[in-house]
Amino acid sequence: MRPRSRSSLAALALTAALAGCGGSEAARGTLSALPIKLGALGSRPSATLAVAPPRDRRPAVEHAGESIGTAFFFTVGVVTHWERRGSYVTDDEAVSPTALAELAEAATSALSAANVARVVAPSAPSDFLLEVDVEHLYGTHYAVTDGTVVVVSMQGNRGGFTGAGVGTSGRQYASYGNVGLAARLLDRRSGQPVVVWSEHVVGTGVEPPQPQHQRAAQTALRMALADAMATLSVRVGAALDRLEVGPNGPAFVVAAEGPPVFLAERVSQLRDFVERVYVETRTGVVLRHEVVPNADHAYARPGDWLLSRRTPEGVVLSPEGYEAWARALAARYDLRRVDDAARYHFFGVRGAAPPPTR
Repeated sequence: MRPRSRSSLAALALTAALAGCGGSEAARGTLSALPIKLGALGSRPSATLAVAPPRDRRPAVEHAGESIGTAFFFTVGVVTHWERRGSYVTDDEAVSPTALAELAEAATSALSAANVARVVAPSAPSDFLLEVDVEHLYGTHYAVTDGTVVVVSMQGNRGGFTGAGVGTSGRQYASYGNVGLAARLLDRRSGQPVVVWSEHVVGTGVEPPQPQHQRAAQTALRMALADAMATLSVRVGAALDRLEVGPNGPAFVVAAEGPPVFLAERVSQLRDFVERVYVETRTGVVLRHEVVPNADHAYARPGDWLLSRRTPEGVVLSPEGYEAWARALAARYDLRRVDDAARYHFFGVRGAAPPPTR
């Protein structure tokens, strides 16, 4: 058998090495049927809301995608060193061929599940219109792989022989999803649309390192979009609440004598949950204790008990109502503003030891 040349063996060895480090092709992407991260944020929305078709404002690289590049360094035909390093960025096909339509579906589903308003079709009359510009929507992955092909020449009694060896090493990093939206809420009740809220809403997701890094990037992007939709629901709900038409309906004002039952609450150490206790005003007895998911991670300082702005029925008090409620309760309970001008810290019955803060 005629021995192969050094160059052909090197090419075969290099091809075999590169074939094992490219990962699988990304599947046709989808952003549909996203998980809902939050439940209902309210029970009495009084406004109708439509979601306009999103507008695409992404840069060109997020449409075309980006592949992990390979660089070669040659010597005199005996040793060939190659490196494959860089970022993979999803393209339109890997994200989803119908990304904007699926994003509109995700926003409608999240807002409906959060019960921040009565969500209607975009073409239907509505009190408010939510507009969304897609500034970023992509998954990314970084990988490093390198190797060396060494061609060895050996001479035996029966003729020449040329062989090749390959040494490779590499590392896969986590995949990340990135979503950036510019959102605006328009009040259309007067007939002339007025922007009443605007904000940049972001979402992030992460997937552990995997050999199939394109699919991992797609999964991370789905997680990021679900995260962005949860944030969007909270922010839109808060904006509608400030107009007294949101998840909790019109503001609720109590008389100066105070309620028969009130709520004290605190945020968990990692801000994932809110702990609430229902207290009988007259006796100070805890009637009920519950732990619920925290819809707003910017809410309060972890571990501190606060007088809740909610009534036992789930209605949010107006600032005047909250102040009147606190003044009525202060005759029996120790309530003090510590580091928040809009919240009263709750230290239990006057004369009794304060509740633990951790």
